Amino acid sequence: MILHSIVSPSDIFCNRDELPASSEYRRVPGGTVEVVNGRVRRLISTDPRMYLNDKYRPDTVFGKC
Repeated sequence: MILHSIVSPSDIFCNRDELPASSEYRRVPGGTVEVVNGRVRRLISTDPRMYLNDKYRPDTVFGKC
């Protein structure tokens, strides 16, 4: 099989020795927050105002504020 892609091979064929950190999904008023190692990874919401809230900014400690 031949794969033609602009993505680097290391991104496609990831290192299987290294397991990714497990994600937790926490419900917050107005959406869901994906948390990895106690830090916000992403916000899932249909409310645009939630994306302006610093509590849900990526890489902040979840639940600190």
